This record gives sequence, structure tokens and C-alpha cells, in this order.
Amino acid sequence: MRLKFILTLEIAFAGIYLALTRSLLVIYLTSIGFTVGYISAMVVASSITSLILSIILYKFPKLIAERVRMKFILAHAGERIFWIPIALTSDIYVITLSYTILSMSSTVLGVFMNLLIYSSFDEIGIRDVTAKRTAAYNLTNVIGLILSIFLLAILPSEIKFQIIFIMGSLIGLLSTATITFADMSKMEKIEIPPAIERPEQFFSISSFLLAFLTSTNLLGIFWQPYLMNVLNAPDYVAAAINFAGTFASILGSALWAKRSLRTFRIALASSIITPIAAILIPIPSAHIGVSAFNGIVGTGAAFLGNFLFARYLSRFGVLRSSIIMVLLSNLSQLLATPFGILFSQNYMILFISVLLLMVSSNFLALLTIPEVAMVPAHAARTYSYLLYTTSLMGYSLIVETTAEAITLTLRLLALAFILIILYILYRFVWFLATI
Repeated sequence: MRLKFILTLEIAFAGIYLALTRSLLVIYLTSIGFTVGYISAMVVASSITSLILSIILYKFPKLIAERVRMKFILAHAGERIFWIPIALTSDIYVITLSYTILSMSSTVLGVFMNLLIYSSFDEIGIRDVTAKRTAAYNLTNVIGLILSIFLLAILPSEIKFQIIFIMGSLIGLLSTATITFADMSKMEKIEIPPAIERPEQFFSISSFLLAFLTSTNLLGIFWQPYLMNVLNAPDYVAAAINFAGTFASILGSALWAKRSLRTFRIALASSIITPIAAILIPIPSAHIGVSAFNGIVGTGAAFLGNFLFARYLSRFGVLRSSIIMVLLSNLSQLLATPFGILFSQNYMILFISVLLLMVSSNFLALLTIPEVAMVPAHAARTYSYLLYTTSLMGYSLIVETTAEAITLTLRLLALAFILIILYILYRFVWFLATI
């Protein structure tokens, strides 16, 4: 009970901290002259760095398993501290370096936070603390957003971002101070299994969650610009989209926390309604209701992935499950961001892409995950195994073909180089013969 309270209080402080920092980053960078292209490139570059770090941690989990407490607190504090140099300078290199470091710290922090929760609670406890943390975060994040708007309105323009970012970092450090009181003893005893049991189920759950997270990230990139640029919605309506979704997520946390996993099929199927309604409804204010609906069902669908990993902890391994959750989050952001930038003006393609991703996540869950499948459990396990083996064979074929193609290319380059040398020698001999 004490640990649940600490974890909930930690995320409550984090909700305000993120509203005062990350939520204002684009506005701040734009105000000091950064172009949209550079901001996008910086976000993509940091996403790539975080993804690479996630992969390294997944391949070498011992980097996480040793001296856990110290690394956890350093990563927690580091993510918050590096917002300060971003606010105190307009130097492009300092800002880029600081943002990259805090993004990497965020990745490590996410792994440790998952590890703390997964190692400290059983499945029921994980579901309970996840729901409480989600509700607390959304509630305080709304409070933080309101505070940020108020501060932007009253503070002098030349120093307002510096004050807000530093204030946000200090509030974030309160959450760091809170987490130091957590009992991390079980994290220190985590063992790394030599292999994952039932890798096909691990692959199916990961694939479903990746498809869903990518769809939600992509929708978040272009929904508000679509409202303003196509439907000519006022900016307050576009801003209300976030508020509605966040408030609804609080209700969603309470709604889905104790439901049986089979009930989550409702959330999955209902998530498909969001992109369809968003593109068909021409009334901007009605999108606020769509966003609220999406906040409720989207929370349920996201919970499903988390709860499935909680159920299979003994077979997947606590440490690998903790890392894969963060890896999937980083990968989904990396997949969505460049695609959103590339088709930023073609909203029809973007909406269709979101819809296809959500349909794919539904098919993956309803056919390959026994807990929510529409087919018998033995059939779902068979489909999961077929998906895994087919993907593995495809991967092996691609690697083998790529290796052969690279080898052939190198041989052709070597042959071309030899022919060029022979031609030069021929011309040189011919030149000597004509003297």
C-alpha cells in the first residue's frame, strides 16, 4: 500500500512537471527562432537515439540489473535537470544535446519504473497501480496545462519560458525525491532468464501493442492541425481536444482497471470509430466529444498491452518485459513522426493510415492473443505461432538476401576497379609504344 501511494504521488508531480516543460517545448523553440523542420529533425534524432539505447538495453539487460537504485535515481533526476539548460540558452547545439540526454534518461527511467512495478506486485496489483498512476497523471497534467497557460499570459515575455521551465524542473525533482522513499529491494534480486518462454506469444502481444501505439501517436500529430487548417476551427477548440482526451482518460482508468481481459475487446473494436468519426464529422466542436470517447477506449486498449505483459511476467521475464514496453513506445514514436511530417498536408492518407493501423492491431489481438481472441484459445495460439515463424523466416530471408546482395555488389565493384586499372595500364603501355 505504501509503495502504491509513493508511485501515485511520483506520477502526480510528474504530470505537472511535464505540462510545464515538454508540453511547451515546441512553442518555446519556435519563439527563439527554430524552424519546424529543425524541431522535427531534433525530435526524430532523439527518438532514434532513444530507440538505439532501448535495443542495447534489451540485448544487454545486465546493464540494468546491476546497481539498480543508483541508476534509477540518476536517470529520474537527469531527465528533469536537463530542461534547465534548454531554457537558459538559445544555442542550437546545447539545446539539441540537452534534449538528447533527457530523452535517453527518459528511456532508462521508463525501464526502471516498469521494473519497479513489475517486480513489486502481482497481476492484480500491477493493474491497480497502473490505473491509479494513469488517473493521477492525467489529473495533474491538466492542472499543469492550466498553470502553464496562466504563467505564459502574466509573465514578461523575455523571461517567461526560463521561469516556467525551471519551475517545472524543480517540481519534477519533487517526484525524484518521492521515488527515493520507494522500496527497491525486489528490483535488486531480479534474475535474467536465458531465453523467453513462448516467444510467439511475446511477439504477438508486442506486434499488437506496437500497431496500436503507432496509430495513437500518428493521430496525435495531425488531428489538431487538421481541425485548424481544414475545418477552420478556432485555436481554443483545437486545444480542447487535448483537455477532453485527458479528462476522459481519468474516467477510462477507473472503467478498465478491474475488467476482465476479454472485456477489452470492446475497447479495441471501439478505437476504430475514432479516425472514422474524425474524418467524417465536419463540425469542429463535435471533435471534442470524439476526443473524449477516444480517451476512454484508448486508455482501455493501452491498458490491455500493459496487463498482458503483467500476466505473462513469469514466462517473458520481468526485466525483458520492462524493457520491451519502453522499446515499443520509442519505436512507435519513431515510426509515426517521420510519416506525419512526410504527409503533413495530405490528411486523407494520414487518417486512412491511422485506421489501417488500428484495424491491424485489432486483427492481431483478436486472432493471436488467447485472452481476447474471437477464436478458440488453441486456434489463437496456433495463429500466434504461425505469425511468429513466418515473420522469423521472412527476417532470415531478408538478412540472407541482403548479405548476398552486399557481397555481389562488393564483387562487382572490385571487378570494375580491376578493369579500370587494366585500362589505365593499357593506355600507359600504348603511350610508351608511340613515343
